[in-house]
Amino acid sequence: MAETLKKAIAAGFMIGIGAVIYISCENKIAGALLFTVGLFAVCAFGMNLFTGKIGYIISNKNKPNCIVIWIGNFLGAITGMALVRIAKPSLHTAAREMMSAKLQQSYIGIPILAFFCGVLMYLAVENYRANPHGFGKVAGLFLCVSVFILCGFEHSIADMCYAVLAVESFGEALRYLFFLVVVSVFNGAGALAVRWLTVKKED
Repeated sequence: MAETLKKAIAAGFMIGIGAVIYISCENKIAGALLFTVGLFAVCAFGMNLFTGKIGYIISNKNKPNCIVIWIGNFLGAITGMALVRIAKPSLHTAAREMMSAKLQQSYIGIPILAFFCGVLMYLAVENYRANPHGFGKVAGLFLCVSVFILCGFEHSIADMCYAVLAVESFGEALRYLFFLVVVSVFNGAGALAVRWLTVKKED
């Protein structure tokens, strides 16, 4: 469990770097593409990312402990973004605007957007795992990540990072936490749905 948590903290930290790139870029297409550095690091170095692991809980073997991974991702996001708030306080305003817009989405819309993100995250990670070609592995990451960002789909771990950059009060933190839990649940639903539709019996 300690190794799982350590790799999860590292993954949350790396997704935080991607989130900082995205929120810092005026060109959103460039930001969406460069955000992929976070998932690339996760896949290339075997880190534990909730949205990359949750689809595999219906596997017959090597079931990930996604609760520990989620907590580790949160710790990594908090650590990384706390440091970024010190170094780049100007990002606080941009993050608050982003989180305000996210919380103003409809109660039906948020789960749907999270579900679709879960689908794309599973596809990105499974393609990286199964594709025998190095270019195909990396291209899949860039394609799936940039698409979910430009579509406005909700990614729970990236949203953790934006929330830490944005938060100003305890009450606000509770609202953000509820939002993150909802997004996490439906990220998981999307990943599980696409795996159930595509997984081979021998897995």
